[in-house]
Amino acid sequence: MTEVPGLPATGPVTLTGVKAELAYTSVDAARDARLQTRVDAVNSWVRQLPVASEALTYGAPPPAWPPHVSLGATMLCTRLWRRKDSPSGVEAFTDAGAVYVSRNDPDVAQLLSIGSFTGPVVG
Repeated sequence: MTEVPGLPATGPVTLTGVKAELAYTSVDAARDARLQTRVDAVNSWVRQLPVASEALTYGAPPPAWPPHVSLGATMLCTRLWRRKDSPSGVEAFTDAGAVYVSRNDPDVAQLLSIGSFTGPVVG
């Protein structure tokens, strides 16, 4: 897949947005650098998805990311951040047993039109 041409120069995820979602208010250069790698990876991937083309008409001119794409990409980025602490999928242990990080997130899939939420393709 290649990036959809003509997209906004940045985003749809920003480091500031992900830090707000994670409720990080302090500056931690090392953490922020690690978090930025996930922001870059998610941006690179989402910019190649068919849903990225919605940015061409949402704010045109200039193009802008629709809120559902920005939110879905931010949610994906925060989930990837949480996965760093749970390489085997276990996030925590409670009295009731293990709490797992979900492998698939239907909310993210719906917001980004991926997986079972992908629209039909003709041709």
